[in-house]
Amino acid sequence: MSFSEISEVVPWLELAFDQGQDLNAPQYGDADDLPRVFKSHAWEPHCPKGCKRIVVLRDPMDVVLSFYKFFNGWFFEPDTVSLEEFANEFWLSRGVPQSKMNNASYFHHLMSWCKCRNDPDVLILFFENLKENLDKEIRRIAKFMSTSKHDFTAEEIVQSAKHRSSYAYMKSHESHFDEKLSKLARNEACGLPKTAGLSESKIKRGDSGLGKESLPKSIREGILKKWSEIVEPETGCKSYEELRTSMNSPATQE
Repeated sequence: MSFSEISEVVPWLELAFDQGQDLNAPQYGDADDLPRVFKSHAWEPHCPKGCKRIVVLRDPMDVVLSFYKFFNGWFFEPDTVSLEEFANEFWLSRGVPQSKMNNASYFHHLMSWCKCRNDPDVLILFFENLKENLDKEIRRIAKFMSTSKHDFTAEEIVQSAKHRSSYAYMKSHESHFDEKLSKLARNEACGLPKTAGLSESKIKRGDSGLGKESLPKSIREGILKKWSEIVEPETGCKSYEELRTSMNSPATQE
């Protein structure tokens, strides 16, 4: 790979300025007629328009567990904040962002994108589907990203993407898929030591279902309560599993 970390070539919109990146700079050198690619954590109202947008959704019980592990040992000393404190006082307390400097809660973020499910320029993916059938999901992404100039559905491209997005490949090149550049750019501004969190790898197994098995009852109940208040009234789905099933129908994936 010709980059040291993926955010060098797929800029993170919210942190590009801090990392000294010019979002208008060429991404592919002389081959810059290829589609430009960026990443963001923004909910739909704050996400740039006039482009194709790919959104990945994941079970909230796995999200909060993964988020806690990501922050533990970085934003706070290892295990000095309990999982219950993190979930109840931070993750579940989020709501509608008051400015573009804030992230939406998981539930408002999810709903903002679910409302775009029929937008031809929005592709909604599920983390669990990527784990269960990576080949199928990559083909959906390739078809979605293809343009009149570039066809990404060619078998060679699909197989290359499948290989390079596998856990085995990413783990063997984990420094290329890390978050060290953003940490170095923002740690001190956040009141952290400059090298905080640099020893931790971002590449984990990413297994599904661990949240349901290991989260304390209070967190599971808090998630279900938020779901019933924010997501169910809009979708009619009583759980993440119901939502995923409803959006996994052949008609919604054409």
